[in-house]
Amino acid sequence: MRNFVALVGALALSGCASTQAVLNKAPTEVFHSTHSAKEVAFCLANKNNTAALEKDDGSRVVLIKNGYGGVSLAFTVIPEGEGSKIEYRKEFGTIGGVWKQCVGVEPWKG
Repeated sequence: MRNFVALVGALALSGCASTQAVLNKAPTEVFHSTHSAKEVAFCLANKNNTAALEKDDGSRVVLIKNGYGGVSLAFTVIPEGEGSKIEYRKEFGTIGGVWKQCVGVEPWKG
């Protein structure tokens, strides 16, 4: 039984996507917001109980991970004039879509 549990755990972890693998993929969708990159990244991080990584170029990356640490959704928020461009990358589905409020798909509730 112990070997079976170890095998199932190993298989579950092997299916997890690494951060760089997801960020290297082409965006699943691209959104544009009138809100700044800082505001959008804060909204995404706050609603998903995670943190945003600020990059040297002013963009921000927000990762949504599953219970095993695999990246399921990745957002790159890039300054664009007074607003921002949001590159959304989906590796696999997650429950809920509270992130849609932050990228303009649903009414802004930042």
